[in-house]
Amino acid sequence: MPKQTYCARHNETPTNLRCSRCGTPICPQCLVHSPVGVRCPDCGKGVRLPIYDVPVVYIIRAVAAALVIGVAGGLAFALLIRPLAFGFLYLAAMAGLGYGAAEGVSAAAARKRGRTIQIVAMGSVLLAEIVIVYVGIFPGNVIDLYDLLGAGLGMYVAYIRLR
Repeated sequence: MPKQTYCARHNETPTNLRCSRCGTPICPQCLVHSPVGVRCPDCGKGVRLPIYDVPVVYIIRAVAAALVIGVAGGLAFALLIRPLAFGFLYLAAMAGLGYGAAEGVSAAAARKRGRTIQIVAMGSVLLAEIVIVYVGIFPGNVIDLYDLLGAGLGMYVAYIRLR
């Protein structure tokens, strides 16, 4: 009769399962499913992709680019686009601003992606919207529904672009 094996982490749990990578006995409580079989918790840890590992230097560069893009884009929209575009055309332009902000921030961060870069790009669109509303020369300097929808759409496009 074969010798009974026990889980390496739970000494009292008998098991016949082994890690497909290192061969450590594991029980159903501590196994991790992977594309090539079950693994122990140590071997089953996911490796973070390099594109999502953003050093602080790249974040600083991304924030600087976001500030420039937000202010320049906001001024361009306030002086050129907003007086001419209205309704759905304005929404399309704001989606384009979101795409441009995402690309600019991504380029400044060496094409890195991830949650931090997404937030920075969304902040760039929000800054542009603030500049549009408070510096713009359109009548009354009030926020209307299209401003809110445009800002939301631009931020959404920036978020999705950097997923």
